[in-house]
Amino acid sequence: MTLREKQCVFARCLAWLILWIDEHGWAVSLSEGYVGDTDAADGDYDGPHKCGGMHYTKLAQDLNLFVGGLLCRDGEHPAWQAIGKHWKTLHPSARWGGDWGDANHVSFEHEGRA
Repeated sequence: MTLREKQCVFARCLAWLILWIDEHGWAVSLSEGYVGDTDAADGDYDGPHKCGGMHYTKLAQDLNLFVGGLLCRDGEHPAWQAIGKHWKTLHPSARWGGDWGDANHVSFEHEGRA
């Protein structure tokens, strides 16, 4: 699968995830997605995302989760755990940042990186 094809599948899976979150009574807004035009524009990758990460290839999205109207930052919260578990069922390349301490991050693996 080419990078462009994977980007399109990622976008479709992200839409499915957002609808699934809504169906469970939670709310979500988008945080950082593609950052290549901002963080890496000058080549120094000085933002919060690691060099070579999927935010630079349009294969990652950070989410803001609201449970009961309140922003939920606790990756151990049952809602985040359910979201991460569900995300990983949507595609074999789907990776959830909660598995490495970044619960609001969803991405696709590409060339061995997530």
